[in-house]
Amino acid sequence: MPFPLNVRLEALVACQRQCCLCHERKHTRIQCHHIIPEAENGPDSFDNCIPLCPDCHAEVMAFNSKHPFGGTPYHPQELKRRRDDWYAVVNRRWHELATHLHRSPLNYPHNKSSRGTVSFNYSHYDGFYRLGEGTHEFLTHWTKSSDWNIQCYRDRTNVSVALAPKNIRLQDITDASLLHFESRVQRPQLGQFVVFENHLSRYAAAKILKIQDDTRGPAEDLLVFDYWILEDGSDDFSNAA
Repeated sequence: MPFPLNVRLEALVACQRQCCLCHERKHTRIQCHHIIPEAENGPDSFDNCIPLCPDCHAEVMAFNSKHPFGGTPYHPQELKRRRDDWYAVVNRRWHELATHLHRSPLNYPHNKSSRGTVSFNYSHYDGFYRLGEGTHEFLTHWTKSSDWNIQCYRDRTNVSVALAPKNIRLQDITDASLLHFESRVQRPQLGQFVVFENHLSRYAAAKILKIQDDTRGPAEDLLVFDYWILEDGSDDFSNAA
């Protein structure tokens, strides 16, 4: 029998739908595994649940004690410790990102709409610009690079940042969680999409439309971009445009 809904929800929120072993975010492709198997009277409790991706789930289930071939099985206590350690990492990361957002000055430029066009001098306000509001708020951070790309940081924000492949349309970003969010800085080029994931695992995308660099002729530094925030909690932009 599967875990009760309340147990599954608590576990999936605790791990942010990231596998507790490989730490990859899997969204709908994640499974709640009984640490002590049901066949051995393992309870349907939060303490006996560990969210795993299909690959790691298969590895945990693959060991056959009758034919070990030198393998080492996952012990229940190891699974619990690995899970609890990962829950702690996710929780610490969430609080760090939320703190950046809540401590950000209220005078930062701010567009509360779920979609729109932003035009601002990125040399002002230390390059910060706020998008959206509430659970769908994104504190973005930009600095000078050139007049054809710009640096976009996760430092001192509540977001992780990724680049979509070049020359694709917004509706082609159907699984934003699979993008690379591990770098502290990305450099989107003119016409390219940069994707944000905030501390509540909400997604937004921005398309860079114009970059001015005041060291290359223009009178001021300027960044213009269109943006879209997914209010349905998904990572699929196919219907956002």
